[in-house]
Parts: sequence; structure tokens; C-alpha cells
Amino acid sequence: MRARTSSRDDLARLLEEQAALRRVATLVARGVAPTQVFAAVAQEVGQLLDVDSAHVGRYEPDGSATTVGAWTKGGDKLPLGTRIPCDDHSLVTRVLRTGQAQRVDSYENLPGALAAAARALGVRSSVGVPIEVEGRFWGVMAVASRSDEPLPADTEDRTTAFTELVGTAIANGQARTEVARLGEAQAALRRVATLVARGATADDVFAAVAEEVGLLLGVEDASLFRFDGETSATIVADKGDRPPDGLPVGTQLSLSGDNVTAQVRRTGRPVRIDDYANLSGPIAAEAHKRGIRAAVGTPIVVEGRLWGAMVGATRKTERLPPDTVSRIGAFTELVATAIANTEARGEVARLAQEQAALRRVATLVAHGASPTEVFDAVAEEMAGVLDADQVIVSRYESEAALTILTNPEHHGDTRGRGTRLALDGPSVARSVWETGRPARIDDWEGLPGSLAAIARDTGIGSSVGAPLIVEGRVWGVIAASWAADPPPAATEERMMEFAELVDTAIANADSRAELTASRARVLDAGDSARRRVVRDLHDGAQQRLVHTIVTLKLAQRSHRQRDETTESLIADALAQAEEANAELRELAHGIHPSALTRGGLRAGVDALVARIDLPVTVDVAGGRCPSAIEASAYFVVAEALTNVIKHARARQAQVTASVAAGVLSVEVRDDGVGGADPAGDGLVGLDDRVAALGGRLRIHSPPGEGTLIAATLPLAV
Repeated sequence: MRARTSSRDDLARLLEEQAALRRVATLVARGVAPTQVFAAVAQEVGQLLDVDSAHVGRYEPDGSATTVGAWTKGGDKLPLGTRIPCDDHSLVTRVLRTGQAQRVDSYENLPGALAAAARALGVRSSVGVPIEVEGRFWGVMAVASRSDEPLPADTEDRTTAFTELVGTAIANGQARTEVARLGEAQAALRRVATLVARGATADDVFAAVAEEVGLLLGVEDASLFRFDGETSATIVADKGDRPPDGLPVGTQLSLSGDNVTAQVRRTGRPVRIDDYANLSGPIAAEAHKRGIRAAVGTPIVVEGRLWGAMVGATRKTERLPPDTVSRIGAFTELVATAIANTEARGEVARLAQEQAALRRVATLVAHGASPTEVFDAVAEEMAGVLDADQVIVSRYESEAALTILTNPEHHGDTRGRGTRLALDGPSVARSVWETGRPARIDDWEGLPGSLAAIARDTGIGSSVGAPLIVEGRVWGVIAASWAADPPPAATEERMMEFAELVDTAIANADSRAELTASRARVLDAGDSARRRVVRDLHDGAQQRLVHTIVTLKLAQRSHRQRDETTESLIADALAQAEEANAELRELAHGIHPSALTRGGLRAGVDALVARIDLPVTVDVAGGRCPSAIEASAYFVVAEALTNVIKHARARQAQVTASVAAGVLSVEVRDDGVGGADPAGDGLVGLDDRVAALGGRLRIHSPPGEGTLIAATLPLAV
């Protein structure tokens, strides 16, 4: 009779258990939310096992557990979301570590906080069974009893049947959630990608991404930061509730202290911070104002460089899911593409603007505009291209001063064209003078000197200068200035392109001026030579020829009259004629020596050296050159030797001439006192003669070390 009763009880319990399992399985099959399954399982297990409480806990990454389902016989239960810390002796920890069912038959002498809490609640025994989801331990099902008797031996087995349903429900729920989440993510990505493909501005993309990330991750705050160097970042988009005194888009914040954004900047990697409570710094302070508890940040990398960071933050106590970083990462790639596209469009527009400006200036230069016109045009064009507040072109007067060649346009700057300024302190102008390279100053505060004082007085914050190089020397400087943020690093290179046009304009103007002066000197020299020939003819040979004619007429008359003076008159006329002939020969020799005409440069130089009272060594090639080249080379030697005799006080001289690679090279050296003046009339005339043939004259005459005059004359004239 007792056996039949026990069998009926076992059958009833089995039927009851199967009914409970069917009810839970039905919920799982219907795809209800996991939270409903957790609540139903806790209730079914609690009532089925006749325990005082049943709880479903989910394991967290730090080893603790969070209550996600609960039932108690008395109605009082742990609120959902309660975090249960684990210690070495707790049931929850033992289940996690072993992966197997565990029990506690008595909490009487068990150490630890959880054991103490169980005793305070009157719990005498408990059983915990692991919940496994797709091969990993997801959580624990725990039941507890206040009865003096330990829980029955089959409690673990009976509970396990329910945990398998819980695992299936969680897996199903996760799969549905993942599918839905993936669909939402793809839809969000498509919306952002469409904006990018349509060429939307970077600001519009930033705002859209912040909105989409905030909604997709379910976070209260989503922000994008652009790094401004290593020490600060600017908010470029922000989705989230800000306090009344919150920070708007465009606010620049220091990266001091510890926060997600600063760590992304330092490491270039994704970063998560699960507790903002003890962090410091401006960004952390803003997070505290908003009640932010945790945040995740991912780097935004544009064409290989770290551009900024995307940050998602929450006020919830629960941690952000582990996959938050990867989910944000998909958006950072679109942000990077949008930034790269925007920068590319901006670069194309900037390049087109710059090339148009350069063409306008180059046209001025090609048309032979005056340097002043070119300076003003360059200042105006460069200010527009670089978005500068002021551009000034200046010429160096010495290492200590410069002169302004354009009228400054910056507000409060009263300097005008022609103003002379001292280079008496640190400045871009002084750096350019000393190095011959571009220079910049990003902060004028605290710097000494006149130019630094002017910069501060006129509100200039930063300046960049580029050298103007004319014929290999630093001629001047072109300086651009900004009142606000310093210009980008490529500014110097862009300024050099304009500077090269200014260099050309100055060189062209100098060449035109030099050509005009040279032509004037050549004409003047020709006029002087003609006047000298006329004077010499008039005062010398012409007078003697007139005297000869008169004397011959007197001799003719004397001959008719049979006068005895006839003989002496004829002798006098003959003497005058011979003197006139000698003077004409000497005059012709000065214009173009006959030896040069007949024998070439070597013969001409030999004849010249034979007539002077100075030891001269001659090493001149014997071949012939074009007559114009030989004549110019001859006069270089003649003028140089004349200067040696007149001024050098030399003991000896040396003349060399050779032909190589289509060029005749002529050198005259002496061991005299040196110090020859290149601006002297004789040497300037030689330079003009050589330059007229496309050659070059070089003068080296240090005091006390003798003089070298060297000319190179191309033979193809």
C-alpha cells in the first residue's frame, strides 16, 4: 500500500514537472522575451521544488552576477538588476568556476559576505545549477530553502531540466536580437553611407553618425571629437542631453586628465572605461555633469593618420556590451571616408584657387609689370588663398633693417609702403634673413623686439615668412599673418610658390634696369670714343695735315719765284706729314690693333705686352676666334694691364687664355695691393662689353692679395 502511494506521488510529481516544463517550453517556442522566460522559470522551479526562493543570475565579466529573474514564496525578492558580488565561498562563484551544479547544505559556519546575508535571511541550504548558452557558461539558476532539512538530493537534476530551457530561450532571444540588431545596424550604416556617397558635408555626416550611434547602441550620449594636436580636441558632433551650461559643437577641450578621448589619442586604439566616477580633467568634468558612468571610444583614422575619436557613453549602471567597440568601429570607417572625401574636395578647390592666383600673378610678371604692381598683387592673392589677415612684402636693407614694399591691410596697422623697421628681436623676418628658409612664429606673446610689439599691438597671433631669393642671395621676405588659429603645416610650401614668382619679377626688373643702364653706358662709351677720335684727329693729325698743306702752298709759291726758302718749306711739310701719319697709325692702333687683326689674340696680346714696362707672363692659345670675341678679349687684357700699371703697384702679372667647351676663358692676375673697385668706370665698361656678347666677368680682388680679372666669352655669337 505504501509503495503504491509512493509511486502515485512520484507520478504526480513527474506530471507536475512535465506540465511546468511544457509551460516554459511553450513560452520559449513562442519567442517571448528572455525576461519573461526568466520570471516564468523562477516561479515554476520555486513552486515545483517547494523552495522559499528561486533566482536566475547572469554572469558579468568581472565575475559578479546580476539578477535577471526572481521568485520568492513570501513575495519579497531581489529586484531585477541587483548586482551580486562573488567571493570564494559563494555558491554563485563555485558554479562559475567548476561549471557544475553546487549545493550548500548549511550556512551556519560558512565564511563570506553572501553566507552572512543568507543567514540574515534565514536561508539554511541552497542549490545552484549552471546555465549554458552555446557552449559557454552564461549564468546560474539558484534555489534556496529556510527549512532545517537540506534540499532533496534530486534538486540539481530537476533544476537542470529547466536551465536547459533557459539556455535555449537565451540563445533564441540572442539570435533574434542579433538579427534585429544587425538589421538596424545595416540600415543605419546605409543611411550614413548614402550621405557620404551624395557628397554631404563632413559636419552633416558627423551629426548623422552621432545620432545613429546613439540610437543603435541605446546610449544616452554619442560624440565625435577632432584632435587638435596632442593636447586638445574639438567637439564636432554631439547627440545627447546637455545641461543648460553644456558645451556646444565647436568647443575645444584639453586632453589633460584621464578619459576615453585622451586614451584614444595616446594609444591610437579602442578604449573603454566602465567607471567615470574617479576620473579627472575637463572632459571627465563634462561627463560628470551629464551623469555619465561608462564610455567606449574608437579612433577615427583618415588616410593613415589619427584624426579623432568617436565616443559612446551611458548613464546606466550596467556595463556597455562587449561588442560596443566593433559596432562603433563600422561607423568610424564611414566617418573617415567622409572626412577624406571632404578633404579631397577641399584640396581640389584649394589647388584650383591657388593655381588661378598663381596664373594671375605670373601673367603680370610675364607682361613686365613693375615690381610694385607684382608685390601688391601677390599680397592680395596670397591673403585670399591662405585666408590670411595680412600679407606684407619687404626688402632687406641690411642684417639689421628692412623696408616694407606693400601697404598692410590689417586693422590697426598704420605702417605704409616705404616704412623702415629694425630687425632687433625674434621674428620671421629675422629667421628668414639668417637661414634663407621659411620660418614661422605661432605665438608672439612675450617676445622682445619691434616686430613682436607691432604684432601684439595689431592683434596678430601667428606669422609665416618665406624668403625672396634673387640671383642666389636673400633679397627680401614675404610674410603672412593670422589673428586667430595658426595656419596648417603646409603653409610654408604654398607661400614659396608665390615667392618664386616675386623672385622672377624682381630679377626681371633688375635685368631690365641693368640692361638699360648697360645700354646707356655702351652708348655713352661709344659717344665718348667718337668724341675722343674727333678730338685727337682735330688736335693732332688734322692740324698737322693743314700745316702741311699750307707749307706746301708756300713752297710752291717760293718755287715759282725761285726763292731760296723752297727747300726748307718742303722739308717742313714732309716732317708734318710724317708726324700726321704716325698719329693716325697710333689712333688706329687704339681702335683696333693691327697685330690683333692680322695674328689673332696671341699676336695682339704679345704686341700689347711688348709696349709696357712690367714683367708679364703670357699663356694664350694660338688658334683664331670670331673677331668680336678676340676684340673683347683683347680689351679685357688691355684694361686689366692698364689698371695693374696705374693702381696695383704689382711686381709682375700673368695673362692666360684658353678655349674649352665652346667658351673662351681669359684671366689676368697680378701680385699687387688688390682692392680693385668693380664699380669703377673701366671695369664697368668691361662688364658691359662682356655681357653684350653673352659672357660673364668675374673680379676677385681682396686687399693685399692681388687681383684676378676673369672673363668667359661664348664663341657662338
